[in-house]
Amino acid sequence: MPRLNRLTSLLLGGLLCLALLLTEYWLLLEHDRAERVRQQQHWGALGTDLVVLQLEDSLEHTRIMAQQLAGGLQSRGLSELARRVVRDDSVFAGIGTVALVEQNQREAFENRIATSIRVLKNQHLVSCPVQLQYYPVASYLPDDANALPQGLDLSHQGDSKWLLDLARRSDQPMLLPSRPSGPGSSRLDVITRLGDDHTLLLLNLRQDKLVQPIGNDLLADNPLHHVRLLIWSKNQPDIPLLDSVPGRPTPTEPPIFSRHATVGGNELLLGAYSLAPIRPRLDSAAWAVLAATAATLLLLLAMAQRQMRQNRRLGEQLQQQQVLLEQNNHSLHEQISDRVQSEQALAQSEARQRAILQASSDAIILIDRGGHILQANPAAARLVEQSAQSLENLPVGVLFPALYQAAPERSFEQMARQHEGRPFEAALLRSDEQQLPVELSLSRVVMPDDWFYVAVCRDISLRKEQEEALIRLKNSLAEQVEVQSRQLAALLDASPLAMAYIVDRHLRQVNHAFLELFQQQGQDLVGTPTQPYFENPEQWERTGKVLYSLLNDGKVVQSELKLRTGKGQLFWCRLHGRAVNPSVPKLGTIWVYQDISAQRTVEETLRHAKILAEETSRAKTEFLANMSHELRTPLHAILGFTEMGQLRAQGIGETKLEQYFTRINTSGSRLLTLLNDLLDMAKMEVGRMEYTISRGSLTQCLREACDEMTPMASRNQIRIRVECAPELLTADIDPFRIGQVIRNLLSNAVKFSPAGSSIEVQARLSEEDGQEWAWVSVEDAGPGIPDKELETIFDKFIQSSTTKTGAGGTGLGLAISREIVHAHGGRISAGNRPDGGAIFTFGIPRHFQRNLEEGSSDASQTLAR
Repeated sequence: MPRLNRLTSLLLGGLLCLALLLTEYWLLLEHDRAERVRQQQHWGALGTDLVVLQLEDSLEHTRIMAQQLAGGLQSRGLSELARRVVRDDSVFAGIGTVALVEQNQREAFENRIATSIRVLKNQHLVSCPVQLQYYPVASYLPDDANALPQGLDLSHQGDSKWLLDLARRSDQPMLLPSRPSGPGSSRLDVITRLGDDHTLLLLNLRQDKLVQPIGNDLLADNPLHHVRLLIWSKNQPDIPLLDSVPGRPTPTEPPIFSRHATVGGNELLLGAYSLAPIRPRLDSAAWAVLAATAATLLLLLAMAQRQMRQNRRLGEQLQQQQVLLEQNNHSLHEQISDRVQSEQALAQSEARQRAILQASSDAIILIDRGGHILQANPAAARLVEQSAQSLENLPVGVLFPALYQAAPERSFEQMARQHEGRPFEAALLRSDEQQLPVELSLSRVVMPDDWFYVAVCRDISLRKEQEEALIRLKNSLAEQVEVQSRQLAALLDASPLAMAYIVDRHLRQVNHAFLELFQQQGQDLVGTPTQPYFENPEQWERTGKVLYSLLNDGKVVQSELKLRTGKGQLFWCRLHGRAVNPSVPKLGTIWVYQDISAQRTVEETLRHAKILAEETSRAKTEFLANMSHELRTPLHAILGFTEMGQLRAQGIGETKLEQYFTRINTSGSRLLTLLNDLLDMAKMEVGRMEYTISRGSLTQCLREACDEMTPMASRNQIRIRVECAPELLTADIDPFRIGQVIRNLLSNAVKFSPAGSSIEVQARLSEEDGQEWAWVSVEDAGPGIPDKELETIFDKFIQSSTTKTGAGGTGLGLAISREIVHAHGGRISAGNRPDGGAIFTFGIPRHFQRNLEEGSSDASQTLAR
């Protein structure tokens, strides 16, 4: 065993030393790896600074060249600049100009360059669609494979439009990334303003030159010889703009160094990656440290083994002495323990027997094999009302007549064997010769040299009294249940409503009204299921699942179903149900049934009458619409002939005849207006009114309506004043219908305003619940509107009591106006001015439908109400 322990300790020590050496080796490798990563990060920082400096230098050169050409752009000057700038050792690969062309200048520009303005789509040049501004290439040198075609619109590539506008409005050059050849290639240009804001100078950058050192000082130790540099634009993150090692796949691991830089209006992301995986290695100094550590650990392990051998020898000597002492102590303790246990066992046995007899609440009597009492405990003496000593040696039959030996030939053992092992009831004779009911049990106790019986006696007089009381209570409860059952049956039979007591979906009790309702005879329904009274088994299952879940929650349920009588007839019935005790579903439920077939018939009749009335009203409305349409055709002919008659009368000088034709034309126009209102109202009622809602000028609609009503107002010496804030107010409207609303409001204002007054028309913008609303109000100086009629005047064929006499009209204008405003999602209201006159205001949301796509060529929407 000691040999094994030494081997185990030596093995554990060796493993620990090996673990420490491996840990130190790993730490040295990680240190070398960290040093190499820091060196790579240093090269990455230098490389990114180099590229950013190259880009900024290119932007500054572009700005200087633009200033040189600002005196006047000539093709000869651009050619000389191209020969001087575009060289093999230069960072610029091409030079060109970009012109700002408005839509009205497009044709002249295309004639000047002898080609159309085009865009690149699916690697093909197609004609550019119509737009407000273009940025086409006006010229480009040299004309090689990298040249931009003349007339190519640069504003269709990503965010180029924004950068072109920014370069045109400022003196700072902008960096313009693009993909002229498709999604797999990129192009990097610099643009800046050339003299004015209509011509831009464009210089193409060589991407391979941007990742080269600026001077000869860095050629010996170029940071890009150690790391790979990739540059992305924030607006085009899917493909890099620059790659110092082109041709390789884009790395997926995170860069060792990254930075953000804003160059030429573009936010660039620069990342440096290792050209090769970082593999740490140990130098000679690290190996020396490891060797010293290993030697030290081996020395410590040898010293520990030596100390362990010395400690083990001392421990073995002490262990031998301790074993001898423990053996001597153990033998002495065993001798003492045996003697003490024997004495305690005897004393405990006697004390246990005495304690059992004395402390037991039951009467315990020990009986010998001959049937005589050996000993009785105090409980037995109290039960017999004698002392325990007086009971000793008495025959047990004196106390218990059931154990009396009537036949001498029959021994007590034979009699006791009949009752042994099970309790039985017997009578105990007390000292006063009274018999006490007891429960007696006999048990046989076998000793090594003898045996005897133990009789346990319990007083059951109180239990006998409780049993008699329970029997009396049971009989009383049975009588009460019978009385309550009769009372419930009487209540059920006396109720005029059909009632049933149902348990587990089976009938347990029904009244006479239930039998009459379901056309049943006698009381033979008790115990039958409720399924035959439902229309079909599916209805029975569905109703049970729905209603009984509510009943179990303690709710009173109500339902209307089609039920079936005993003769198979279906009728509508209203059910009311409640659980007797929701916590105990087995107690059943009480249901009340009411025949509602007559009510259902009346409701169905009313429903058909309503449908018939609606169809009649719809037919009337359609007839009115058709008749209004048919009447307009001859009316237009009448108006046409009256105009011809007016012209003829003017030509021949018949003044009287001209007045007649004028009156006919005026009356016909009024009749045409009435027919138009009737036709519009009829279309609205049948849902045929169409609206063409698109972005339009509400200001123009307002001014056109005011200009149209001005002659009518001038004849009455009334001025119309218009105020719009802002002046050019646009919204999503149907111009014709909104104009119709404004004309109706202006027509009413002109009719009811006194001569010499003015009509105020205002339009404004406001914001409600995060949405812009356009509001238009018309104020007149007329008699106003009673407060109780501010809502009713918008009903059909209704006029204000203060204006309905003497002004004509049908009462349809405001009703039509309300329908048009509601169709635009707005609202209209009427009010009174404090100093007299009426105010009509309507508002519509400025944006009718928000999910219209931006840039859609046709944003109009036709609505049919």
